[in-house]
Amino acid sequence: MTAQAQHATRPTKRQLIIETAERLFAEHGYDATSTARIATEAGVPSGLVFYHFATKLDLLLAVVQERPSPSEVLRSAARARTVRGRLRSMVASMVEELENDRAARVIVFREAPGRPEIASRAAELFAGATETVADVLSGAEDLVADEARVQTAAELVVSRVFLDTVALAQDEPAVKRHAAMIELIAESLTSGVRVRS
Repeated sequence: MTAQAQHATRPTKRQLIIETAERLFAEHGYDATSTARIATEAGVPSGLVFYHFATKLDLLLAVVQERPSPSEVLRSAARARTVRGRLRSMVASMVEELENDRAARVIVFREAPGRPEIASRAAELFAGATETVADVLSGAEDLVADEARVQTAAELVVSRVFLDTVALAQDEPAVKRHAAMIELIAESLTSGVRVRS
């Protein structure tokens, strides 16, 4: 690899600060992590943290907001033709994405209740993922459910996968844990049988 190629793959100082803050906020919490510690562990001068981020809260917001949208990952599930196939594909994609980005999700889960800015971003991510899941399910060839049931199913899938991946520590493979949910939702969306409330 050339020196130029190595430089191109090396994170910028700003990215390095965000990555370090993300790791420390996830491990120790926002309030217990000082900007001095972030700078030290990132190997940058303390002043550089404040050069890129006016406040520690701005740094936290950058950690949470500069995340890729789950929509593109979920849309790849549209290649499956059936509701069941699309659900399996989307659940597997969401689990993989959440597990790869676990630190940011832990931060959102922990910090959202006391920080409106983080709660707002979490709501945006949830709404975007739910909208995409509903959209992908709507295109399945065996779907017979109405729009309201598809929307409810999408909310259930996103909620369950997010909670399971972020908040629950379990040894069983995640996709296997979701198999019963996938079957229940697929049956509900393809059979035309209405579930009593």
